[in-house]
Amino acid sequence: MSELPSYDNGAGVQNSYQEEKAPPPITTRDVEMNAPPPTYDSLYGKLKAANENSSGKADFAKTAMGIICGSLVFIICIGLSLAIPITEIVIGASFIHDCPAQRLIPIYLVVAGVFGTLKGIGLIGQNVKARKDKSNETGDEEKKSTTNPFDSIVNMFLFAWFICGNVWVYGLKDQWVSSPSTAGNYCHPTLYYFSFWVITLTYIMIGVGCLFGCIGLICICCFAAKSKE
Repeated sequence: MSELPSYDNGAGVQNSYQEEKAPPPITTRDVEMNAPPPTYDSLYGKLKAANENSSGKADFAKTAMGIICGSLVFIICIGLSLAIPITEIVIGASFIHDCPAQRLIPIYLVVAGVFGTLKGIGLIGQNVKARKDKSNETGDEEKKSTTNPFDSIVNMFLFAWFICGNVWVYGLKDQWVSSPSTAGNYCHPTLYYFSFWVITLTYIMIGVGCLFGCIGLICICCFAAKSKE
């Protein structure tokens, strides 16, 4: 008995056609091309955007320093640095009558600590407000860059007070005694050594800050040149 002929309804041809026309596999390049644009919320993204919108290296350096000073890391560093003026207040108030050789040294510590704490809290408040204020990124850029007259007055006072502290503390060097406490040139060693090293460390921090500032400017210029390529 002969077999009935089979008829092809076109399904086999269609299946073979689909196999031949199968889409190519997705590569890593396709994923990168279809990926969403990078966000500028990170510090690197903000620096990159500032570099693209800047008119030159000087303008980019100024904008980059503003971005870095407004970053969360900078705010944390300011918060940690508040330990120094707070300690000045504590030491100065604790030994307020324990330095007859130079009675202005504990007063210097208290005043410097109070103004230093207020200035640090003010910087933290300004940076936090700037981070939350989204309008500063557009139309309020000029308003953001202006200097508060009160801050200028405080800075001038702190500078003048720091010079006075240098005269009082360094001027007493080799002229004070740690005992007896009834002597006219007596000064408590904790008070004097703390005052001496606070002022000395200020000069050291200024030198280190200038060094890191130069390194930061070099890095900013290298970043700008690399991004322009």
